[in-house]
Amino acid sequence: MRERRTFAERTKALKSDEANRKVFLVYEGAGTEVLYFDALKTRKEDVGINPLIELVPIIRSYSEDGWSNPKKILDRVIENLEEDKTGRITYESLLNRIMDYFYDEKVLTTSRVQADAVWKLMNDGCRNILQKPLSAVVANLEEDCKSIIAYLNQESEIANIVADISDIIKTSVITYAEGFDKICLIVDRDKESFLAKQENNQYQYVLEKCKEKGFDFYVTNPCFEFWLLLHFDEVMELERDMLLENPKVTAKRRYTEHELRKLLKGYCKSHYNAVSLIDKVDTAIRNVKVFCNDIERLKDEVGSNLGDLIMDLREPE
Repeated sequence: MRERRTFAERTKALKSDEANRKVFLVYEGAGTEVLYFDALKTRKEDVGINPLIELVPIIRSYSEDGWSNPKKILDRVIENLEEDKTGRITYESLLNRIMDYFYDEKVLTTSRVQADAVWKLMNDGCRNILQKPLSAVVANLEEDCKSIIAYLNQESEIANIVADISDIIKTSVITYAEGFDKICLIVDRDKESFLAKQENNQYQYVLEKCKEKGFDFYVTNPCFEFWLLLHFDEVMELERDMLLENPKVTAKRRYTEHELRKLLKGYCKSHYNAVSLIDKVDTAIRNVKVFCNDIERLKDEVGSNLGDLIMDLREPE
């Protein structure tokens, strides 16, 4: 996990010496939520978000790509914060930070095939040269980083790899100031992957762990598309049982997405007019009050507590 670069520097608000308070947004999804909250940031002033608040998306590193289980995502955020605090990182984190650097410096672009090949080579270097599994703690960041890069230079044809990037890796952290900044975990209530069974209650684990760490936990049941539906008054006409069950109504789409596409023309998960929804955010905040917005009951009931997040962002510091 890492900060998206465009938001990575702490700034000062105009006409103020007070540092911005960062609100880190950790998403379960990699498309729909990102577009929505990017639009929210773009319309920050119009929405009435406190100017001293800086929205900072947290994005996945290479080995985390495709993760969707909230427990797994939360555990990795906690692990990364602990690594940043102690300076003790695993070899998997080291390789992820090298991959992040490659992407930032355009050594790697969008080719997954190339990225997979580079990751495999670095993994081989850890195992064969350093004789370390990815789960082990890095013994010497400076020397081990040099060894991995040297092995990669030797075994690959990739260009523009610098010999020493350990200083860059050391600063590739989540700049979270505990007690000042806020971390928000934003997830769907997907009953198939986010379990709440007696023998494996992931929902309760995430809820309690967020309370313990002082993180904010935001859930939309059944999925983020329902939060988008709340921006339209027509949501009141939909069947709650159908919303909660969210069954497939076509080969490719479930009920909430099917209904959303009727109201938000051209909607797809990776592309839609998110700014037009932000203009209706007060409608969503009003409508969500008719549904469940209690984090304990959202495990089983249709609703969302994302309205609370928007209202919190509007509050003066």
